[in-house]
Formats: sequence, structure tokens, C-alpha cells
Amino acid sequence: MKNDYMTINQISLEKTTELHMAFNLSDKVYAIPAVQIIEIVQLPYLTILEKAPTHIVGVMNLRGTIISVIDLRKFLGLFPDNYTTEHQVIIINTNEKPIGIIVDSVKDVIQINKNLIESLPYKSTKKFIEGIYKTQNELIALLNINLITDNLTGLDLEEEQAELSTNLHKNLFPEDSYSLDKLKNRALKLEKELKVNIDKIDLHENRFVTFCLNNEVYCISLKYIKEFRKIKSVNLTSIPCVPEFIMGLINLRGEFITIIDIKSFLQIRKSQITEKTKIIVVKTHKIQIGIIVDDVFDIINIDSKDIIKNQTNSSDKNRFVSSEVLLNNKNVINILDLEKFLEDERLFVEDAI
Repeated sequence: MKNDYMTINQISLEKTTELHMAFNLSDKVYAIPAVQIIEIVQLPYLTILEKAPTHIVGVMNLRGTIISVIDLRKFLGLFPDNYTTEHQVIIINTNEKPIGIIVDSVKDVIQINKNLIESLPYKSTKKFIEGIYKTQNELIALLNINLITDNLTGLDLEEEQAELSTNLHKNLFPEDSYSLDKLKNRALKLEKELKVNIDKIDLHENRFVTFCLNNEVYCISLKYIKEFRKIKSVNLTSIPCVPEFIMGLINLRGEFITIIDIKSFLQIRKSQITEKTKIIVVKTHKIQIGIIVDDVFDIINIDSKDIIKNQTNSSDKNRFVSSEVLLNNKNVINILDLEKFLEDERLFVEDAI
């Protein structure tokens, strides 16, 4: 008799969960639907437009596409804050064209149960915040990003106000030469990268979550990702008499999920668990498990023509790495074939008699 140590869940016919990207802004946590995210980049040097509306910080050149970058603080009633080289820009897809939003830092991709979203404890005329989602550690405000972008056209200012806005944005950027050079180098790199027709991007198939295993970078298609958890924030219960690569079980909101050390399958040397070590909970049409990784980076878009198919199956690593992506800096990202990995017979363990 076989015992399937991976949790198999019946998928509901009615989808009640949705993947969101959480981020920090002015000591608060907000989230937007992950399906609207094209990619995430470090804040580059922005071209400040003269006499621009106050919500537009500037514009950036992303592989030949000019993108307006906005500051959500304008819409959320938050005070302006200085920008640093640590800030990030989330490129999102809107009804008309892509825009960028500046955030203090990107947190995690999280799975949100729509049934657990709470309404605001006050009445709001703008309704930019759809509701509040509670986790064990914090409150997350869920943004209606479509409503925000729909209101962009209605925020034009008088000439005198626009000039004040332009000066305000200029003063928020760092002025030291080191930071300015860093921002300008980023802008130049983004401009010269291989041009992608953003309007034709398949927002589901072309987006990947990147993570690290012993200094090697891997990625998994975002369509398989359910959520991320810091390994030190969960209780990992060990299981007796199972292979070494089965690290244990976690209870995630009533679901028991098997945690796998994927390094064993990729012939990668084990490393110590740190504050950055995370569990990526992945799910196919019938199987859900968690895999341990050293760190999770961000969501990136990979054009299909940049993917190089793996031509050899000489090792376990090559067997589970379906393709590679060569970046402009000559670094390589390995694309993990999650479907093939979850079919490996070693994941199914015979019961002792």
C-alpha cells in the first residue's frame, strides 16, 4: 500500500482565493492582485516632467516603452517621503497602458481568501481600499488598483500647482553622487535591455517567481505558487520513518502540507536555515506541497524567446530543470519543471508492513 505524503486537495469549483503581492508603504502594508503585475524593478532615475500632475513622480524607459510612475501616497492620504536606492517600482497592467507605482519595499506573494476580507471600519467616498485582510502578524489593506488608475485622468492641476508638484518630486530624490549614479545606471540598464512588447505579454504564463538554492537562481511559473512562508514563522512537525528529503509537515490554516527539501533532488549541497529561508507552497491540479529555498527574490517576466530548452538529462538537476534563461549580466536562471518534479516516484513512500 502506498502512502502519499503530499497533501492532495479537492479543488473547489468556485474560486475563493486570489494571489496578491504585498508591499510596504509608509510603515503600512498594502496588497494588489498579482495577476496585474508585469514585473518589479529597483527604482531607477526618473525623468521629472515639468508641470506634471502631482500624482506623477516621473517617467521611465522600460525597454523602449515610456511608463509613467506614480506615488500612491497621493491617493491614500499619506505624507510625502524621500525616495532612496532601496525603493522599488511595481509595473502593473491597466486598462489603457502599463504604469509604475513606487513602494518602499516588496514583501511577499500571499494567497488571500476572499471570504475572510473584512470591510473598512469607516466610510470612504473614494473606496481606493477594498477591504482589510488579517494575518497572524499584521493587517493588510487591499487596494483597488483599477479604481486608482481610472482616477488618474481626473487629477490634472492648474499650472501653478503643477509647478509646485514638479519641485516637490525633485526634492524627494537623493542628491548625493553615489545614489544618483546608482539610479542613473539602473535607468540605462532598463532602457537597453531586450525590448518586450508589454501589451502582448501573457500575464499568467510568462511570469515567474525567482528564488535561491546555494547561490544558484531558480524560478517557478507563478501559476503554481500558492504562497510563501518564512520557515521560522511556522511549526514544522517531523515525520518518523520517511526519507531524509521529507522535512516534515506544517498546518496552514487547517491544511497539512508536506515540506520537501528540493536540494536533494537537484544534487545541491544542504545549507543552514537562516532568517531568509522560506517555504514556497506550490500547487498543481491535484497536489500541494511546500519546498524549502534559501531566499525568494521577486516576480519577473520572461519572454518565451529568451528561454533555452534543456537538451540533456544526464543528472537529476538537468532532469528537473526544463530550461534556462541567460540574463544580460551573463547570469543564468534555471526554470524548474515543477510538473516533472511532482511526478518523481521518490515522493511516494511505501508504508512499512
